[in-house]
Amino acid sequence: MKKILSIVLTLMMVVSVLPMGTVGLTASAATSGYYTYTVSDSEATITYVDAAISGKVTIPSKLGGYKVTSIGEAAFAECYDITGVTIPNSVITIGLGAFADCTSLTSVTLGNSVENIGNQAFAYCPITSITIPNSVTTIGAYAFYGCTGLTSIIFNAEDCETMGSYDYPVFKNCTKLSSVTIGENGKN
Repeated sequence: MKKILSIVLTLMMVVSVLPMGTVGLTASAATSGYYTYTVSDSEATITYVDAAISGKVTIPSKLGGYKVTSIGEAAFAECYDITGVTIPNSVITIGLGAFADCTSLTSVTLGNSVENIGNQAFAYCPITSITIPNSVTTIGAYAFYGCTGLTSIIFNAEDCETMGSYDYPVFKNCTKLSSVTIGENGKN
């Protein structure tokens, strides 16, 4: 009896020193169709996409009933057969290398809630044009590095605070880039 009481008291002491915010918040991976995702604070992050995905892809705004707010690091990387992607308005963050080396990806539509585009997010994708929505505040280093098909950019992000750096420019090696329009559809 003393042994059981000792074990129970020890467990109670261990539980009492754990920070309350961490109890029950561990994320576990779930899969829905091509997408593997984790849930934290009732929001989903896409962490992996099956490379068999192809064609024009519309990322779901919810997975497992949870709002998709992030596309994680390298989630779509090397999905060679996607040709277009529409990112829903629920997404706030596009992670490091999220779409890197998607060598058939020519069309990208960013949702109006995207705030952060991570480093190398679209590196080596043959995107032909991109519209950066007003919601974007950060574009990481080399975000569009080597997008040799990129010919035009419409840049609507009035409050963009960070855009790569001198040493790591956002649009480095975009050899066909010939048109950059600043402001809502070129009106400003």
